[in-house]
Amino acid sequence: MHPNIYIIAGIIIGLLFTEVTGLSPGGVIVPGYLALYFNRPAELGMTLAASILVYILIKLLSPFFFLFGRRRYALCLLLGIFLKLILEFIFNSSLNPASLLYIQLAGLLIPGIIANDFYKQGLEKTIIAAASASALVFILMRGAALVLA
Repeated sequence: MHPNIYIIAGIIIGLLFTEVTGLSPGGVIVPGYLALYFNRPAELGMTLAASILVYILIKLLSPFFFLFGRRRYALCLLLGIFLKLILEFIFNSSLNPASLLYIQLAGLLIPGIIANDFYKQGLEKTIIAAASASALVFILMRGAALVLA
């Protein structure tokens, strides 16, 4: 199925998931993007690692800056983009002869969006919500692909 269908389904399921459980799966676009990467666990893991690193950086910077609301969200996005680019460069660079895999983190903004939800509702709740909603999107899309095939 086309990736855009995953994103659309992810928005719908993410919104419904939040309404039913009260937990945000890392933002409404996150479940669709993560579902696209379910067949690539290394990239999912790197996306999660980048999100956790952004969260840690935000926690470390918070005592020195007024990081709340839009400021915190914008910094999460910027740090997430920066870390994504750095990690992809490190893993995919010709300077790294040990690189056996091509690593691409999920989406440009996804690590920062997830990190912002880590800050708001905690790591555990966000990871469980994101994994659950993303799995629902993945199962729904696989089921739809089987029906349409």
